[in-house]
Amino acid sequence: MARQDDDKPRAKPYKTYRGGRTRRTSLDEELAGARPTRAQTPTGGAHGPAPAGGRSKAYRTYRPADADASAPGTPGVRSGSRRRRRLRWWHAPVLLVLVLLIAGVALAVIAWPGYHKFDRAVDKANARVDRKTRAQLSADDGWIWRRGTTIALFGLDAAGLPAHSDTVLLMRFDPGARRVNQLSIPRDTLIDIEGYGQQKLTQAMWYGGPALALKCLRDYTGIPINHVMVVGFQGFPRLVNSVGGIDMYVPQTVTTTAGSNQRLVTFERGMHHFDGKEAMLYVRIRKAYTNGDFTRARRQQAFVEALQKKIVQPHNITRLPEIGKRFMSGVSTDLTTAQLLELAFLKWRAGTGSKQVLKGELGWYEGQAVVFPPSEEARQKAISRFLGE
Repeated sequence: MARQDDDKPRAKPYKTYRGGRTRRTSLDEELAGARPTRAQTPTGGAHGPAPAGGRSKAYRTYRPADADASAPGTPGVRSGSRRRRRLRWWHAPVLLVLVLLIAGVALAVIAWPGYHKFDRAVDKANARVDRKTRAQLSADDGWIWRRGTTIALFGLDAAGLPAHSDTVLLMRFDPGARRVNQLSIPRDTLIDIEGYGQQKLTQAMWYGGPALALKCLRDYTGIPINHVMVVGFQGFPRLVNSVGGIDMYVPQTVTTTAGSNQRLVTFERGMHHFDGKEAMLYVRIRKAYTNGDFTRARRQQAFVEALQKKIVQPHNITRLPEIGKRFMSGVSTDLTTAQLLELAFLKWRAGTGSKQVLKGELGWYEGQAVVFPPSEEARQKAISRFLGE
């Protein structure tokens, strides 16, 4: 009986678990002694990268952050010790704004001394406009750069008053249409001057200065005038010289006289560079044409257009002191420095505007050559086009 009990299997003090047909790994083989231990590598230990020519492993190896990350051929290792940041889409506008801001500050620092000198010259030009002249002006309907304005430009035949107005030009700055329209009124136009009867328009400046000239111009055209600029005989060539001269196309060869010795000066057809003296001669030529006043008015409009384009060029910002010193000393205007800059901005962004001459009939009145006013229909048509209506 005892023998039979010894043949029975004894109960073990532990439990065993079987996981099915589980395959032994290479590590298990090594631990069990069935496979030789793998050789150690300098960089990866027992789990380092396989030697050249060996089979690739199914796992990646990683090195410490201070290891040499530039070694080629190491799987799973990036090409640098730091992660490279990508440029986001919103970085571009931020950088652009930053660059523009820096450029604007630099430009302001550079241009400020010139602006200050120009502003002082404009203040002196404002002081030369009296109360009677200002009373003839209509107030602007808001900011000029938003609502526009109408300016009367008078060019004198002398350095100062009393003088005749050789040039009478209305300019309409229209920001909505992005246009600057011009309307010239011939100096010999026969009008009614209060207290003097039927006279040439040019005489109004002689009799009553800018105040009477503005009143006659407003009564004749019916156009409200917001600002005035009176340029003396020497102011125009000074302005041309201060911006480095003007390049303009001469449509036909014309000859005039200049100086006390009446020397002949010829302007050939084609492109021509005008300095101040030549510009003054060219825009005043009248007797060389049969319809002298009308042709001269168109020539003056073309020159004013070219002069405006030259003035608003960005490089002329650095010439503000010279422009203020030379030109504004011979100018009377109610336009402030800020308003002049608004006009420059409007002209810079404007396209081609209309250029008209309020033509009439050439004739004689009391022994003088005059221009009789056009018909009421023709005048209203020209004025409506000038105002952009």
